[in-house]
Amino acid sequence: MIENQPSRMTHHVRKVFKKTHDPLWQMQLGVVAVIILQLLTSYEFLPFSKVGLVIVEIMLLMGLIVVTTEGYGVFSRSRRNLAIILITIISAFNVISLALLTNALLLNSGSVGGLELLANGLVIYTTNILMFALLYWELDGGGPDKRTSRQIKRDFLFTQMTETRYAEESWLPGFIDYVYLSTTNVTNFASADVRPISHRSKMLMMIQALVALVTVVLVLARAINILN
Repeated sequence: MIENQPSRMTHHVRKVFKKTHDPLWQMQLGVVAVIILQLLTSYEFLPFSKVGLVIVEIMLLMGLIVVTTEGYGVFSRSRRNLAIILITIISAFNVISLALLTNALLLNSGSVGGLELLANGLVIYTTNILMFALLYWELDGGGPDKRTSRQIKRDFLFTQMTETRYAEESWLPGFIDYVYLSTTNVTNFASADVRPISHRSKMLMMIQALVALVTVVLVLARAINILN
């Protein structure tokens, strides 16, 4: 009876975890949306072949699906490493795309049409939202594998954590919560009801807001001006 007790406790923890944690398909759908956005990006604003980039990202996504077949009930270093690599690739190429688009505006604006500038600016802006949502989701509290523990150090403080009347005690933020955080940060340039409480979360939100500001003010405003 004593030997079975740990396994029963582990089963109970996993059962509670499955009830409170976000489904895996939400994060995977976010990655697929980013890949589609990159396919919409013009070749002029990508340093390498977009087909090759998308193939690499799909392979990493498939690897994530393989190593997380049982969910996030048990910490997986392989899953975390793959997720970090995937997010890093997406982040790097989005920043490069913004730099190339800015260069086209400032130094060679006559060679790129207004509609093309506007379309790619919107793609970069939307990718920025999804990319940082994935990053917040992966980094907060050590990642989804570790967020079930109440003893971990969190990066973001959600309303449901302080106002327990709005959620159960076992409530955990899901991917949609991080998409909402990311969206409000680039539209309000401040999170609506989520507070960053670690230095790295504050720095990430600052970087995201700056990328969004450059995209909106420099790229989209210039593109609209060309159209007029």
